[in-house]
Amino acid sequence: MRQTGKILLVDDDDFFLTVTEDLLKEAGYQVTAVPDPVKALNIAESEPHDLILLDVVLPRMDGLEMLQVLKQSPLTTHVPVLLLTIEHRENILVSGLRRGADDVLFKPIQTEELLARIDLALRRKKQLDVMRTVIRRHLDPSIARQVLDKPAPARQLIRTHLSVLFVDLRGFTKVVEAISPDRAADLLNSLFEELVGCVVKQGGTLDKFLGDGLMALFGTPVEYPDNETRAVRAAKDMIRSATQIGLKLSELVDRPVDVGVGICAGEVVVGPIGSRFGSSLTAIGRPVNTAARLTALARGNEIIISKSVADHLDPELTIEKLPPAQLKGKRDLLEIYRVVPDQDSENSAG
Repeated sequence: MRQTGKILLVDDDDFFLTVTEDLLKEAGYQVTAVPDPVKALNIAESEPHDLILLDVVLPRMDGLEMLQVLKQSPLTTHVPVLLLTIEHRENILVSGLRRGADDVLFKPIQTEELLARIDLALRRKKQLDVMRTVIRRHLDPSIARQVLDKPAPARQLIRTHLSVLFVDLRGFTKVVEAISPDRAADLLNSLFEELVGCVVKQGGTLDKFLGDGLMALFGTPVEYPDNETRAVRAAKDMIRSATQIGLKLSELVDRPVDVGVGICAGEVVVGPIGSRFGSSLTAIGRPVNTAARLTALARGNEIIISKSVADHLDPELTIEKLPPAQLKGKRDLLEIYRVVPDQDSENSAG
């Protein structure tokens, strides 16, 4: 099925402008046809468009100069641009692609080829728009800007050191059994909104939702010198938020609703994991498995951390060493610590 969208067409050839505008409108697109590049720039920055068809030979400002301005402006940098040229010269092709053109089309161009190139560019834009929406939703705005301005290669696996946090919501199954599915979904969404907000506030990244819990990463895509401290502060914020919500939910059931948190730090591989049928960005490695196991050890509203986290915490955070633990699937005992709740947490829990 062909994509739809709003196209800005810039060409000073009146005949080509009129014919192409009619063709695109007949194909179902909304079209703004402009012969003047300066006027076209003003329109591009004031009216959102899904794609720009731009001729290279223009008065006052040629297409390559206009392309450079478009890609430098935050208002138009993500709008795909297809260059049009009657000059079959390799230097135009190379210059256009280097300045950010998504494609270079040589006139005369067949109708079906033009429509196919436009459709492909719009499909790519739609996919990138979804990705940008996800990034903005899951990252702090300042971090999201860094990721979107300087994205890493989409299929690259990166070995890095970071902190992995797992949080598990306990007692929510009883709540689900006591209320309607719609109400349960609304409550779970509200809880996740609070928990993800705690992650984002500390510069972390939501990795995935896991039933009644989630996994978060601290140290990717932006690495901080205090990733471990940020993870623990996020966990403490989660417990404060979950405690307040849990008090309300406990009115529906006869047992408390609380969370358990496990955090481990170490070297992992981050990148797209999956198959050709679908993949998602995540982290794999021993710290991920360990953090999940530590979550299972945590009691209600408790944060259990590994030694790799404890060794790098801000001194203002108080921790208590626990007896070494035998984690499932692990042969050796693991040195673990408990984050001591601050006074506010103790009062609210009581």
